[in-house]
Order: sequence, then structure tokens, then C-alpha cells
Amino acid sequence: MSDPLHLEFGRDADGLRVVRQPPPAGAASFSATYVGPAGWGFDRPGEEGAARMANQLLAVAAGKLDRVALARRLDRAGATLSRQTSPEAGEVTIWGPAEEWRSLVGLLADVVIRPRFDPEDIARVRRQFLERQLRQRTQPAHRAEYEFLRAVFPAGHPYRETGIGDRRSVERLDRARLLRFHRDHYTRSPASITVTASAPLSAIERAVRDDFGDIEVARGPELALPSVPHQRPRRVQVNLPGQSQVEIRVGGPSVALSAPTYAAAYLANEALGGRPMLSRLFQRVREERGLAYHASSHLETMRYGGIWSAAAGTGADRWKTVVRLLEEELTRLRRRGVPPAELASVRESAIGEIPLALESTADAHNLAVEVAYHGLPEDHWARWPGVLRAIDSGAVRAAIPSGFDADRSVTVVVGSVADA
Repeated sequence: MSDPLHLEFGRDADGLRVVRQPPPAGAASFSATYVGPAGWGFDRPGEEGAARMANQLLAVAAGKLDRVALARRLDRAGATLSRQTSPEAGEVTIWGPAEEWRSLVGLLADVVIRPRFDPEDIARVRRQFLERQLRQRTQPAHRAEYEFLRAVFPAGHPYRETGIGDRRSVERLDRARLLRFHRDHYTRSPASITVTASAPLSAIERAVRDDFGDIEVARGPELALPSVPHQRPRRVQVNLPGQSQVEIRVGGPSVALSAPTYAAAYLANEALGGRPMLSRLFQRVREERGLAYHASSHLETMRYGGIWSAAAGTGADRWKTVVRLLEEELTRLRRRGVPPAELASVRESAIGEIPLALESTADAHNLAVEVAYHGLPEDHWARWPGVLRAIDSGAVRAAIPSGFDADRSVTVVVGSVADA
């Protein structure tokens, strides 16, 4: 099998799911990603920031390799490590030359299973978190995201936080607490290893069994999501004196990627603001009126739920007009849906992105990781164009009430808004 859009699901390695993706034609590199139940939705009360800090430190030093030794090991192999955290999961990816895949899978296992959490590395990352917290308080874009999530989701909801904690929680995160979080959440199940390589699936299964067998905890926790109550649409304004830019967010809770209406909601979002040059928000707010530095919309669908938002950045003298325009476009979307001609345009643009993702191993690999995490079919991306083409304007309109729920929406405005 040599089509990157058709994956191979291997036998679980003691609960750890194994997925192989054939590399793009002519690719000279490989990628491998571990994803486990290690998102910041699992942070303990008073230890907020543990998930993101532990995940960041994984790629710093592991096993016998301190920070300098690990960097040199990667440099000699022509490889890179990256990591990412969400409310639901923590992931670590290694990328490098195709001929080095076997040794680099072993290095990824060291990083995932045996992080060092050296005191000097913890201290450095803690300082970085405190700087992020300062930006979150004082910079309009960061503050808007923080206030938006807290306005949409109730206390205790894993999607409510940004994952960086506060000064008190981050200063409590010592090596013992980080090791405990790591042990409990970088587990064999529910977790996966996705490998994009020309090696056969049987060889990848053997490598995963050999290298990841020392994971201490067999099964990690699963998130529990409290319901988001219905409420009257409302506005939150935060005045940051002296800021020249005002950031706006309008949005609320949405559907999970597994929802039957997801594909139709996805196309509705693409028409609203997901396609930069084609979308309504870009055309009306930025191109026609020149009122915003940026204008877009986002539909972030995860395993357990989702978030939708329309966003714009504008000047302190124009934000009221921009808020009105965003809300008008959302009202038009809810009342009229997406006409067939507009739907066809954004749909074909979205479908056209898939071949572009197959031009590099890294981009193709991201598609495979999404399939593995969400438990999608092996041929999900091969069938995706057909799924989108089967959706008509009626289906899009039917998906909008759940995907873009007006009854639980919030408008957040952050910047120099004292005169409002």
C-alpha cells in the first residue's frame, strides 16, 4: 500500500494503538507521533499548567540525554522534535530522515517514557510560563482568547482554560508533581502511535512493542465534560488602556468532530470565515470596508466537543462597527444558510487542500494523526471529498443551529474600550 490517504491499523501494542501511513511519493523523511490523554483538562486544582509544562519539557531532555546532549543527538540525525497540547491530549512528534526511522522511533520512546525534568529546565520553562501569563493579561489577542473561553464554558469545564495556569499554580509545579502528571497521563491507552514511513506495518509494530513497552500506566483517564448551560447572548468588555488594537471574539460551544452534522458545520464555517480569500468575513469586513487587520472564523472540533468563534482585530475607533458587522454576518448565516453557488466554491477550495497536504511528509502525517486520535476510518481522507460533495445547502442550514448556537453565544471585546 503506497497511498498516504489510506492508512493501515495495526494490532494494539499492549493497548497502545499503532497506525501506519505510507509516505508521499518520493519522500525522503519520516514522522512519528505519540498522542495520549495528557491535555490540560486533566490538570489538578491548584496545579494548572502541569499538562503544558510537562509536555514542553518532554522534548528538552530524556533518559541519559540532558538538554545539550539531546539537541546534539537530533542534530546528528538531521531530526526535530515538536510537541503540542490541547485540553484533551498531549502529543510529541519526531521527524527525520527516512533511513533513520528505527533509531528515531526509539528516541521518541525515550522522550515519551523517560523525561528527565531536570531542575534547571523546569526553572527555565517556569519563567516562560510566567511571561505567557503576562501576555495573557496585557495583550489584546491573548486576553481576548482567555476571556472568551471563560465566558463560554462553566467552571470545571476542560475547555475553559488556556493551560498556562497562574503564577501560584505554576510556582507549585515541582519535579515530583510533573513526574506524577507524566506517569498518570502518558499511558498506553487511550493513546496511539502514528508512523509515516515506507517500512512495513509489521516492522513498525515490532518497534513500538520493543520501544514503548516500559510505559508505566496501562490506561489513563478520560475527560468528563459538564454541560454548558443555555444563556442569553451577552457581551464581555475588558479595557486595556493604551492599546492601539481591539480584539473581538464572538462565539460559543459547538459540536464534536464525531457529530453527524460536523461536515456540514465545517462547510458553514468555511463560508463564514474559514476560507481567507473567499469567506464572508474577510470580504465584507477587511476587503470591502477595510475595517480590520484580520477577520476570520474558526470551528475547533475535538473528541468530546467543540468551539466556534468569529474573530477580528481592529482599531479603537472602529470596534463597534466591526462587532455589528460580525453579528450581522452570523445572523445572515443562521437565517439564510449558504446558497448553492457559494457552497460549491468553498467546498472545492477545501477539497483542493488535500493534495497540497501530500506534498510533504509532515503535512501528510498531520492528516494521519487526526485519523488515529479520533478513531476515524482508515480511508477517511480518501472519502472526505465525496462526503463534502454530498452535502447540499439544506444540510448546511440544518447543521447551523447546533454548530453555531445563538442561545449560548458570547461577544468579547478587549482593548481601549473605556468610552463604550
